[in-house]
Amino acid sequence: MKHELKTISPTVKELVITVDANEALADYQKTLKKFKQYVQIPGFRKGKAPISKVEKMYGEYAKEQYFDESLEDYYKQALTEIEESPINAGEPVDVKWEKGSDLVATFRFEVMPTIEVKKYKELEIPFEPAEFKPEMVEDTLADFQKNMATEKSVEGEIAEGNTVKARIGFIGEDGEITKSIEREFVVGNNPYCKSFNEKVIGSKVGDEFNSILFEETATTEDEELGGKLRGKEFKITILEANETELPEIDEDFAKDLEYDSLEDLRNTIEDEIKKKIEQENKDNLRAAIISTLVKENPLEMPKSFVTKYAEDMAKPYAEAYNIEIEKLLPMYEQMADFNMKTHYILEEIKKLENIKFTEEDKEKLIEAEAKAADMDIEKYKELNAAKIDSNDYLYIAEEEKVLDIIKESSKFVPVPKEEKAE
Repeated sequence: MKHELKTISPTVKELVITVDANEALADYQKTLKKFKQYVQIPGFRKGKAPISKVEKMYGEYAKEQYFDESLEDYYKQALTEIEESPINAGEPVDVKWEKGSDLVATFRFEVMPTIEVKKYKELEIPFEPAEFKPEMVEDTLADFQKNMATEKSVEGEIAEGNTVKARIGFIGEDGEITKSIEREFVVGNNPYCKSFNEKVIGSKVGDEFNSILFEETATTEDEELGGKLRGKEFKITILEANETELPEIDEDFAKDLEYDSLEDLRNTIEDEIKKKIEQENKDNLRAAIISTLVKENPLEMPKSFVTKYAEDMAKPYAEAYNIEIEKLLPMYEQMADFNMKTHYILEEIKKLENIKFTEEDKEKLIEAEAKAADMDIEKYKELNAAKIDSNDYLYIAEEEKVLDIIKESSKFVPVPKEEKAE
């Protein structure tokens, strides 16, 4: 048997196997003899027909079975001889054979690429940390204020920002109302036209007036109303009007939220925002480093690996929402490909840097985590024993060492404007 190995890509190879004509014929005849044992040829007892008759009637079937039985054996023998280790089952992509000729079969299979990390220090990493701003506290207080707001009925004239419930009547050709529906909207913040909102402002509950809902040039249409509504006049009846009443941001406001004082509330909000920004900066910095690493060290991952990983990621979501997994795969394959590249690049850097996570390193990490959780170290160990003893804990800790090496040697630059826009 002869064989030739061809590299198609960093992850795909082709193995061309040539089986001597005599060997191929002998193996084919073994299959043909099996056919002779169980096929019925008219005029002959079962298993007694001449081999030539059997071949004439069942030669194509025998040939297919010969391929099924022997091609895999040829493939495995050739792999042993070339000492190659595919990561998936090889597939015959081309087979050529006729009696009297050599059999030539081409198998294609995937292999793990050679992992080379050529650039992981002195990188230029696009990253700009978020910063705390005092107005963030005021924005959060405003959100609390809105959540604690109450509504009361408007006693007099309706103003912008009030919530209005109105009956909208379709006016027929004879001027009569043919159909009515009810709508609720915020004055000045709704899909209806400016002239309609201007008519609502200053009106009172119980008032009736005619108005168009959409200008002639409007592109927005209320589908539930149906028909062509641009420029069409409707009869409007104001049924209800409510205004939002915001509580004062004062000491009572803070106490209602179970804080000792307004200052205590502000300080707590500030601390929480700063912690959130700190964590987001840490996460975004990690993402920026990894993204740059992957970009600077191009790597092709085996398609079968990526697909299997993507299927594992997508399966829970597909089952939870009753979606065909094939519809989710394109998105998950992108994530799987990126995650796998990240893993292998970081693992290679660990080897290059001889990263070792010692017991001393482990104790320092536990101490830092316990401090961040404001917890006694021994108590933290007790509550997180399973996590601390897991392989994932070791893996993440080693990964952090790699990221620290990259951070110390790299330069952080402004994020390009097109990236910010995304």
